[in-house]
Amino acid sequence: MTKRLIDVDDAKLGAVRDLLGTTTLKATVDAAFDEVLALEERRRTLLADRGVDLNGLADPEERQTAWG
Repeated sequence: MTKRLIDVDDAKLGAVRDLLGTTTLKATVDAAFDEVLALEERRRTLLADRGVDLNGLADPEERQTAWG
């Protein structure tokens, strides 16, 4: 694990804490990372179930077709 010094928007931090039910900055950041990773996995699963080539999603036209 690496310590990092960053500026954090207090309003966004508060909103995310409320959404995630966390109380500390560390817990909030960890939970937010977990949520983003889980969201990506759900997105990939949904697209794969639709037969979408995940490698082609960098192309805006293919992305629009995939999400219909």
